[in-house]
Amino acid sequence: MENATEASAIAALSQKPFTGTVEGVPVIFTPAGDLTPWAVSLHENLLDTPTRKRGTLQMHDVDSFIATLKRHGSLATCNIYLDVDYAANKVHAIAIFNDHGDGVGQPGWRDFRCTFQPRFGEEWKRWTGNHKQPMEQVKFAHFLEENIGDIVTVQDTKLPSGADMLTFVTALTETRKVKYGSGVNLQNGMVQIEFVEEGDKGTAGKLEIFREFAIGVRPFFNGDAYQVRAYLRYRIDRNTGAIAFWYELQRHDKALEDASRAVIEKIRAEAGATVVFGKPE
Repeated sequence: MENATEASAIAALSQKPFTGTVEGVPVIFTPAGDLTPWAVSLHENLLDTPTRKRGTLQMHDVDSFIATLKRHGSLATCNIYLDVDYAANKVHAIAIFNDHGDGVGQPGWRDFRCTFQPRFGEEWKRWTGNHKQPMEQVKFAHFLEENIGDIVTVQDTKLPSGADMLTFVTALTETRKVKYGSGVNLQNGMVQIEFVEEGDKGTAGKLEIFREFAIGVRPFFNGDAYQVRAYLRYRIDRNTGAIAFWYELQRHDKALEDASRAVIEKIRAEAGATVVFGKPE
């Protein structure tokens, strides 16, 4: 028995690693021991190029997603899965370039993919981030001034233009050390608020503000712009006479849903591959 054990040990020591190829991929065989005589390791990294495409690409806008599909996809092996929940503002597109084929005996590795989830546009994040957030007078004026380019003119309405809002911003900036009183709704769609300047003179004046305005912003990065209306609100502190402003966006969730649907329709119309609603594993 001892002779047999010694013979096995001598045979194991005499074995040396050797190389080979499997489907063009370099393979190294290394002695491992009695229970597992050989350890096998594939070394595709030693080749000049991989034997096939694999990996996951992440796109930031729908045009880049479609361009990548047209570059790498094919009708025979590429499928697009759309995981969509409009109520939750969720749009997740996954393209599998080497998916299973239609016929029997046409499996795919399913490890070469491209994904796309719309990123919110910067202007969208600014306006929705400050939705219903009260700001003191000067801070609100600066916010409007920094985002004045998003104000849009709506034809056949009394809503202010960008120039009108800029005039309002100027008035807010110049009218600082005052105490505000009551407000009156005017027929032109504005609210007139009386104020008295602090100091010995106590000069009285009036500030006119808009009750409503509209913005044109892109919900998604590199996407189309959508119009959203906003109510302009204010609150006067009866003890100090200070005023705070905020705005309330009207159904901006609907604009986001419309933008999501537009993204889906664009993918379905231009992808050039099979599109299904679902989530791949």
